[in-house]
Amino acid sequence: MNKTISAAIQTTRFLLFALLSLPINKLSAQTGKQINRSIAGKQVFYFDDGGKLKSPLKVHYFSPKANSDSLPIVFLMHGAHRDAGAYLDGVIDAATVFGCAVVAPEFDKDTYPETDMYNLGNVYSKKRRTFNPKEEWTFELIEPLFDAVVKQLKSSNKGYYMYGHSAGAQFVHRFLMYEPENRVIKAAAANAGWYTLPSFDVDFPFGLNKSSLPPQNVNAFFAKKLFVLLGTADVIRESVDFNSSAQADAQGKNRFERGQYFYKLSTQKATELKTPLNWTEVFVPGIGHNNEGMSKFALSLFFMDIK
Repeated sequence: MNKTISAAIQTTRFLLFALLSLPINKLSAQTGKQINRSIAGKQVFYFDDGGKLKSPLKVHYFSPKANSDSLPIVFLMHGAHRDAGAYLDGVIDAATVFGCAVVAPEFDKDTYPETDMYNLGNVYSKKRRTFNPKEEWTFELIEPLFDAVVKQLKSSNKGYYMYGHSAGAQFVHRFLMYEPENRVIKAAAANAGWYTLPSFDVDFPFGLNKSSLPPQNVNAFFAKKLFVLLGTADVIRESVDFNSSAQADAQGKNRFERGQYFYKLSTQKATELKTPLNWTEVFVPGIGHNNEGMSKFALSLFFMDIK
């Protein structure tokens, strides 16, 4: 379903800005090997995937209350600056309003130096010019991390929500493609710089031709509840991280155009495959390339049951 901003979202927009205009809570974070479920606020812990990771993944965590075993869990995927802590600060007030715990893994540039190792989930090695085995994918860390969080919190959750902005939005939509057995309840990809189109007419990484993705994954991808979240003011090309290659420009001249192209082409492909597309395109008026502004809408779409 295509929505610019529905009447329901317009109605809640003013409520959101009123509730979320408070200054961001700058609580200092406690650090440990795992989550201390008996306290509220920000924490940092380290995830080594059962000893598989030589360099444990730093994970930022926030809960608006202690003993949050019943709170829904949102995975927050940071942008190209790998600033998971700043991203978490930007959603604390929204998470408090909507009553959810937030898990923000940090894919630092020392351990994951290349764009392909984060944005594209490390499915391909430019050095070896070959696709990596699945156990090397960055995507493969999300589900075990969810299991670890559930165990540490003694949570009753069987699934999680996932939101990413910019490079994080690139991670989110490709994660849904490559990990069809994921337990994501709803996902939101906001202001991605460019996309891997669900089309075998376009070469990887801008499409799926010459990729390692099984064709049947596309149907599972379309079936997942995904909000393609686009800021109407995200039209600036002059940034260090902006991909201005010919292949990216074929999707549009700016992030706002590229998101619309991605959604339109996906709609066409779903029709061709005769499979449902369980996605919603949402335009957020006046918001540019800004995580804090977009995240408020993502969480509202997750938890206010806006159709």
